[in-house]
Amino acid sequence: MKKSYFKNYVSKVEDKYVFNLSSIFWHLFIALASVGIFISILLFFWSLIPPFHKNVEKQAYPTEKQYPEPVKVTINELLLQDAAQEETPQPKVVIDTVAENTEPKVIEDTKGKDEYVATLNTLKVLIPPAKYSWSGSGEWSYPYGQQYWTYYKQEKYRQWNVSEPGLEDKLISSYRTSNAKNYTEKKKMLDGYIIVLKPMKEEIRLTAIQYLLNQTVDSVGKNIAIYQALAKVVSKMSSETSAEYISQLASFGNSNPNEGVPFIDYISSIIDKFNPLQRTEIIGGLINSYYNFFSQDLKIQKEATDLFMPLLKGIKAEIQYKSLIRYYGLYVRKNQNRDVEIAQIKNEYQQSINAIEQQFIMDQAIAAMDYQETKIKKAEYRYKSLLGVGGGIVLIVLIGTILAFLSIQRSVRKIEEKITN
Repeated sequence: MKKSYFKNYVSKVEDKYVFNLSSIFWHLFIALASVGIFISILLFFWSLIPPFHKNVEKQAYPTEKQYPEPVKVTINELLLQDAAQEETPQPKVVIDTVAENTEPKVIEDTKGKDEYVATLNTLKVLIPPAKYSWSGSGEWSYPYGQQYWTYYKQEKYRQWNVSEPGLEDKLISSYRTSNAKNYTEKKKMLDGYIIVLKPMKEEIRLTAIQYLLNQTVDSVGKNIAIYQALAKVVSKMSSETSAEYISQLASFGNSNPNEGVPFIDYISSIIDKFNPLQRTEIIGGLINSYYNFFSQDLKIQKEATDLFMPLLKGIKAEIQYKSLIRYYGLYVRKNQNRDVEIAQIKNEYQQSINAIEQQFIMDQAIAAMDYQETKIKKAEYRYKSLLGVGGGIVLIVLIGTILAFLSIQRSVRKIEEKITN
């Protein structure tokens, strides 16, 4: 009797407390698992979003410090009488020559050919072939013996050996050097030659174009820029009877791709202020001084020359060249300390530029590292979120199975109680 009472008491406790508490406990686990699945799903979708790559901006370059004012050279310091008596060596300008290429002509695109031919005819008007020879020179050779040529009269039995290419051959060579690959670009080259030659005296045009052809650079655009700058100088020297200055300036433009055109432009702005008889000599002096006095720094040379120009009115026309060279020597000596200060300013400025560049490279590297780290983290979170969703589902299934088992057990017990009663 006591055993049956105890058993009934335990059953009542299980029904009233154990099963209810167990159900609450397992449902709490299901709720937590559901929250975990929801969070894992959100994390999974977040991990699918591509990481943001930080856009690194380069710090603005600082303004270079103002250079100290130059020490001026006075007219009295030039000692003009001594300068007039002093023999100053003439500038030596080396004219580079271009080896002529006499390879057979290749078939070209004929687009723009009519316009090219019309421009070539304009060049022939400026340099008439009837007055100035466009032909080259050379001689025939006979690889198989002259008797084969005499008998068969076929071109394969003789060969023309060029000793001096004609003007048209040199034009073709200049097109090849400048990479002018079609008639439109070739016409641009001809237009460049024409704007330089047109203001010149007719008798020096052939020599001038020979100089231009010998100093062709490897780009149509670069050549045109040089020719346009040269045309400005030529317009100030239309009475000149020598084309030597064309050789000097074309060679300078060829050798100095960065400062060549600005240098020629600067000469065009000042050359007409000098005595016409000394302008060619002045141009040679300016070119030599660019190397000898100013270490290829056009900015400093322009600054010095601008200070010289007001002194011209007190200098005799026939000694302007000698006075200019003497002035440069005095100017450089008087500004040696200033040059040291300028060099220091340039060095400090370059160091600040280098620091900005290094910082920019470092910031880019850091941004790339952050980007890669974020990508790796998102990949890890994507994997973990999938595990979380899968684990949550498995947990809910297991708990559901347990709850179902408990529910069945409780139902069976109730049935047993009813049968017993």
